[in-house]
Amino acid sequence: MRDESAVYAPAKARGKQVVMRHTAQRTTRLLWWLILLLFFVPMAGRGNDAQGNYVTLGFGSETCQTFLQARSNGLDLPYRHWLTGYLTAVNKLTNNTVDIRGTADTDDMLLLLEQYCIKHPLHSCSRAVEFLVTELYPKRMTHMPHAP
Repeated sequence: MRDESAVYAPAKARGKQVVMRHTAQRTTRLLWWLILLLFFVPMAGRGNDAQGNYVTLGFGSETCQTFLQARSNGLDLPYRHWLTGYLTAVNKLTNNTVDIRGTADTDDMLLLLEQYCIKHPLHSCSRAVEFLVTELYPKRMTHMPHAP
């Protein structure tokens, strides 16, 4: 009697190779489709048009002069809220940034905004906050502090 496993072994091996090649081809095709799909998925990051324009919402569209008036009358709370929301988005969308504020508190940041706005009263608050972010960036927190 002949050993049938010896007769069928090469055919089984060829069958496994065909299946493996088919699986590899299918996996490669799937990866190419996923890569292609990534080109059509919106990505987080800086969003604007070719000229750098974007729509500012809320108090960011107010002028620095309006901010200064509100601040001098003790009515800057809405600006504080807008600022913290903006900075939260910066934290989320900026690589290697856990907290853009670093060691600065809200009062420190509002003082920097006030100084900027005194020099540039016709600029928008969002433009002033963009300046603030560039000032804060070198001192930002890049990792969460360890719990004591």
